[in-house]
Amino acid sequence: MSPFITAGDILGKRHHCVLRLRRTLANTAVRTMIVAVAGVLMALANPTAAFAVYRPAPVYTDPAGLFTEATITGTGVGTTVNGSTAPAGFDPLDGYPATIPDGSTVHDPAYAGTIVVQDQLTGRTGLTYCIDLFTDTETGVNYELGEWSEANVPNLGYVEYILQRYYPTTGEPSGATLAHRAAAVQAAVWFFTDKYVLATTGTSATIRTYTAAIVADALANGPSAEPAEPELSVTPEQMPAPATGEIVGPFTVTADGPATIQITGVEVFIDSAGQNQLEDGDTVQPGTRLWARSVSDEDPQGFVLERVTDVVEGNVLLYDGTNDGLEDAQTLVLAQETELVVRAGAVLQPFPAGGVDFGVRVDGEAAGLQDAKVIEVDCRDPESGLDQHRTVTLGAGTPAGDHARSLTGIPAGSVCTISESSDGDNGLVTATTAIEPSTVTIASEETQQVSVTNTYERAVGSLQVDVTIDGPAAGGQGTVVLDLHCDGQDGAFDRQFAVDARAEAGTHEQPVVTGIPTGTRCAVTERDTGENKKVELAGGVRIEPAAVTIAEDATSVISVTHTYVRRGLLADTGAPALMAPMTATSVALVLAGCTLTSTMTGVRSRRAR
Repeated sequence: MSPFITAGDILGKRHHCVLRLRRTLANTAVRTMIVAVAGVLMALANPTAAFAVYRPAPVYTDPAGLFTEATITGTGVGTTVNGSTAPAGFDPLDGYPATIPDGSTVHDPAYAGTIVVQDQLTGRTGLTYCIDLFTDTETGVNYELGEWSEANVPNLGYVEYILQRYYPTTGEPSGATLAHRAAAVQAAVWFFTDKYVLATTGTSATIRTYTAAIVADALANGPSAEPAEPELSVTPEQMPAPATGEIVGPFTVTADGPATIQITGVEVFIDSAGQNQLEDGDTVQPGTRLWARSVSDEDPQGFVLERVTDVVEGNVLLYDGTNDGLEDAQTLVLAQETELVVRAGAVLQPFPAGGVDFGVRVDGEAAGLQDAKVIEVDCRDPESGLDQHRTVTLGAGTPAGDHARSLTGIPAGSVCTISESSDGDNGLVTATTAIEPSTVTIASEETQQVSVTNTYERAVGSLQVDVTIDGPAAGGQGTVVLDLHCDGQDGAFDRQFAVDARAEAGTHEQPVVTGIPTGTRCAVTERDTGENKKVELAGGVRIEPAAVTIAEDATSVISVTHTYVRRGLLADTGAPALMAPMTATSVALVLAGCTLTSTMTGVRSRRAR
């Protein structure tokens, strides 16, 4: 039995999960049939129609996509088999049936064997099996590695068990020819993934014996776990980018080893400012963050990271969507461990863009004292949905004058609203803002003009001094004179306050001092306490607080309290103070009405008559 597809196998049949071939007949011409077998070319010639020339058809000639990791180049070893697909209620885990199950659907003859894939850029080849019997594929279809969950195929754990122990990973089943080994393994794979059961007659009956044994082994000893997929990814995989060349990113690289970079139509950097550019073939380490910008009209455009690594059997290959006019293609599974080039990267999606120039004027007597100023630019693009929110910042203390700022890379057609989230007001200044215009529409490769003016005036507050007259001798005091001093203002807010002599007990509010710049420190000192021959202060003057810092739009208060007693009397009783020290007992006697006589030995008392 020939291990290759023959005219009788495939003529006139368009079968799912078949590498479809097209026959070209010439009645008298001798043609050559070229079939790829594990990377080896063999030529067969025969002048009869039964051995007419075949080439894959339709043959896709699309170039590999940016991230294509394998492309079908032909068939390996195998043969045509006949069989049926079991009905919906059939469970492959119950074992391989001795006959075709009732209710099965007869399937067209199908090629069962390995399919050769190749990396178009490096020429590395590998062998695969089909795990999707009901979807077509062709020579020239492009693939990329994926995860089992993406394949959406049942029982892959049993398929993995088979691939680890049977052809082409090993020579099993050893009693079969090479073509029958491949066909038996493919049929066993289809049994688990598509409930495909081989016919009991002809060549299929011979292969069936091997397939049933393979299935029995897998059910008894499987399933196996999903194999590790080589780790190489870039996040995100695509990003809109201004066609005007602004840098976008970052793109984060995750990998289990270093990779080399290939660049198409863009520039790539390892910093957001674009100071450190990468070139084709440069090495990129895991964890690197990349930035890029569009510099061409190429489509697609982006960068690809490549890493040569061993990919173990059981990894799935998914159609990558890069063949023109082909919406879907069957899923393949790697038949044996193979050295492949794994790829990952990012695609830039250029869009027409424009920008905004800001003329920012800082003005006013307090310019330079303000905090940072933040201009918010909120852009909505009704067509593409590429909305943006950008900011323009002037640092704290920006001096008076005109300051230019720009934003670029805003999608054309966007309507941008300009406002301020921070105008620099910080308690030291008050700000007035004017924005003209406050809304602009972005045009491709054009720059809109916006004027923003901030006028800063000194923020001010007020101060009031309250003078309280208190105590049993209140009203007997002289004039109280207070001095107010405010730092750093060249005496502009220094004041002198006076409370007239003999002012009654109570709080005497002094005139409010207004217009004091915020942040100014002010304090009160007493020039004249109001003490005289008749009254004195008990405990001194209380000034609370000792000093204040002026706050915006607020009136700070300093309270000054005087407690007066008659001179020579105790502040709490008004009794005469004795010249000599007295004990507490002596004081009590005085209050009781006794006259005291001081002697060298003590104090004698005599009650008044």
